[in-house]
Amino acid sequence: MVVAAGSVTLPALVKMAGVMERSGQDYDSCDQLPTDIHIPPEFIFHSTFACPVSKDQSTPQNPPTLLPCGHVLCEQSIAKIADRSRTRVFKCPYCPMEARADNTRELIFPDVI
Repeated sequence: MVVAAGSVTLPALVKMAGVMERSGQDYDSCDQLPTDIHIPPEFIFHSTFACPVSKDQSTPQNPPTLLPCGHVLCEQSIAKIADRSRTRVFKCPYCPMEARADNTRELIFPDVI
């Protein structure tokens, strides 16, 4: 899917890079594309996450959370495993690494419309 989407959008990106180069702008230093790139609807989807522990789908109230080991659980699952303590050390349910709830990061999946 990634290769197909790239092949559809690549011509527009190459053209945009050429225009930017001719106008003296640096394509690599842009934080955001200076133009819209049309992506066909078959390549647009909404990211969802289901917690592997609770099997619940993530919500804004129960967001996916990244453990230091790289595994992702919902915030409520981490709270249950850590006994609601932000500083209590607990073991990741998928590997032998230990973590604390205050050492995790919320993951944000931007909405794709």
